[in-house]
Amino acid sequence: MKHIGERIKSLRLEHGMTLKELGDAIEFNYSNLSKIERGNRKPAIEVLESLSTFFNIDISYFFNGQKRLSNTGNPEHNQLINISEEMRRNNISLEELLEMIKKLDQIKNASKSN
Repeated sequence: MKHIGERIKSLRLEHGMTLKELGDAIEFNYSNLSKIERGNRKPAIEVLESLSTFFNIDISYFFNGQKRLSNTGNPEHNQLINISEEMRRNNISLEELLEMIKKLDQIKNASKSN
């Protein structure tokens, strides 16, 4: 039976990520992530929550190995989760997103009046 660290490593490798990339993505020290993967350290629940959100799986995967998607059955909600994760990975703030939306609206309105 795989331990939690092995499951984390499997997920990371399935997504073609290095320890540093995953650590940066979930805002966790990659050296400590390496210790967790090797079984030398136990992860805090907050780390598992971050990983389950990042990989869009249910947190129970780390304990039972079953990859159920973490979703509400609502496609719009899942899309918002994916967008917010993408924003976080690209360091886009909510203010920057709102500014982009304003500019897109301006472009749309300008094209409608032509």
